Amino acid sequence: MAGGGGGGSWHGAGGGAGGYRTSTQSVAAGTVITVTVGDGGAGAVPDAAGANGSNSSISGSGLTTITSAGGGGGGGRSGNASRSGGSGGGGSHDGGVTGAAGNTPSTSPSQGNNGGNSSSSGGAAPAYGEGGGGGAGQVGAVGTGSAGGAGGNGTASSITGSSVTRAGGGGGSAYDDPANGGAGGSGGGGAGTYGPPQGY
Repeated sequence: MAGGGGGGSWHGAGGGAGGYRTSTQSVAAGTVITVTVGDGGAGAVPDAAGANGSNSSISGSGLTTITSAGGGGGGGRSGNASRSGGSGGGGSHDGGVTGAAGNTPSTSPSQGNNGGNSSSSGGAAPAYGEGGGGGAGQVGAVGTGSAGGAGGNGTASSITGSSVTRAGGGGGSAYDDPANGGAGGSGGGGAGTYGPPQGY
């Protein structure tokens, strides 16, 4: 599982979850295995989209290298579109509306889902909620006229002996309304909120 994408700035959409992949392989005794764990993407500075998360990977002699792509950053103000990734970032009404593609680059089975769209391409506040970021198990929800879209839910695994859900997407914000940000997707997705960036 890779690092999740950062949320967008003012009018900010939710960041997508990092790519979630599984693999079963035989390992010979003495094999050195290299595991890289990707960081989460930074939240956006004013008037920007969030940064993508970093990739995670596992490799070793005789193994097929498995790479999970970092999650896509959420769209933001001033035309900053959402970013594709393991799961895609949500769309912002002021940044292209459409949520970005997940499962980028493409893997089989899919490593993630698309981000949700924003509610509109304009109009008077608070008539737009931003899209939720995609999760490993579900696309991000579309923002409504009064609330941000929820982040997509993650995927459950029992690799540790009990079921744990991971790789949930982040919720989108609701313009000028911190009470109606979208919920984070199950599996670690953060809830959307609102805070005017410095200088506004």
